[in-house]
Amino acid sequence: MKETAIIASLLLLTSFVSPQHPPKTPASVIYHSQDGGKSWKPFDNGIPQDATASAFLVLADRVLATTDYHGIYSIKEGESKWKRIDEDLPEKVDINAITSLGNSLIIGTLRHGVMFSDTNGKSWSSPASQTKISAVRGLHAIGNTLLAGADEGIYRSMDRGKTWNHVFKGVQVNGFTQKNDILYAALMNGAAMSVDKGVTWKYVYQPRTLHDISTDGERIYAMTLGGGLKKSNNNGQTWEDANNGMGTVNLYTFEVKRFNNKLFAAQWYGIYQSEDWGTSWSLIKNGLPDSTAFTTLEATRSGLISGIGLRKK
Repeated sequence: MKETAIIASLLLLTSFVSPQHPPKTPASVIYHSQDGGKSWKPFDNGIPQDATASAFLVLADRVLATTDYHGIYSIKEGESKWKRIDEDLPEKVDINAITSLGNSLIIGTLRHGVMFSDTNGKSWSSPASQTKISAVRGLHAIGNTLLAGADEGIYRSMDRGKTWNHVFKGVQVNGFTQKNDILYAALMNGAAMSVDKGVTWKYVYQPRTLHDISTDGERIYAMTLGGGLKKSNNNGQTWEDANNGMGTVNLYTFEVKRFNNKLFAAQWYGIYQSEDWGTSWSLIKNGLPDSTAFTTLEATRSGLISGIGLRKK
């Protein structure tokens, strides 16, 4: 089967799931919990109501939120309103990922490759050397190394994006995570691991497509399409199901984050929590809209934030 871009069409899910009742469109783009996930409130003041938060980045006392087509927003701890910070991004640029390296911010986009900012997100530029890099779906920085996950594999840069090496080829890469010094990549046909800062990679899980991959510092969580959530207690040597309480495996998970010794999962029908590291899950209802796909999730100094998907573009 020809490997094509899947993340742009993930939220349609027509071939994976057909809910009896389509998710309702909630009022808020982002929700926020300040009590460890017990209750949630709308948290999108300053962000257009038709926006979709595509990624979050926590920087000390500041949180950045990228959107699919509405630019980049910033908010400081204690503030109640997001402020748009970019001034010269291409019109309707579709941002998939964001990370930082030194004093630089880096975004990965669907059609404009990797872009850099040395002005705290105000102005952006593209390195001339990335002409062969297609849609960028994941970014990860480790030391001075920058990794970009694209439709045709993993690219590695040691000079802040000026030049790139194509270190893993032939498969779409959807995300990264890091446990100690080991890197993991979510692939269209499984998961790969690197123990040398991304120079070489080997498969540790196959063959299902992974939308993303995450860690709680001890275990690895693979978010598959059609197979639900998997977890590994031994750095990817073996995997087990971690879907108990989440319903059918077709209603898959988008993000897994650790906060206050609990796990939280942004899932197709809402946000779930686990107090036993994925052995069982329960749906959180206090303040959250019913039957809504939450596609982004991040732990901050003050709590948790999560953004909904399935918004009109």
